[in-house]
Amino acid sequence: MTGSRSALALLGIALLAGCASNPDLGSLSSPQRARLASMKVFRGPVSQPHTVIDSVRGLACHRNAYRQQLLTEEEAIEGVKLKAALVDADAVANVACQRNSGTDWTNNCWASIVCVGDAIRYAQ
Repeated sequence: MTGSRSALALLGIALLAGCASNPDLGSLSSPQRARLASMKVFRGPVSQPHTVIDSVRGLACHRNAYRQQLLTEEEAIEGVKLKAALVDADAVANVACQRNSGTDWTNNCWASIVCVGDAIRYAQ
């Protein structure tokens, strides 16, 4: 009986982990919100000296199959910026986005746009 309960618990955790989304704006501190407001997003490399501190990912997700929803790359890029602000980055470099028009089982979406980039901190 305990083995089946453990398996059910792991399945529940896996399903919840699949429901990825962007962080809540309320989870940012005041300095992080200030960074977010001025954060630049670069589609390619940055010429200014910097250090990559983390890889960040943003998501625009259509979760309701019965309601039409407009997915925008801007929403996914906002998620990239939010996650970069959470790690106290100055900017995001090498941003690339992918539209998934079929069912995106990984993120529990009927359709999605996923953007990834490098959270960077400028050299002082």
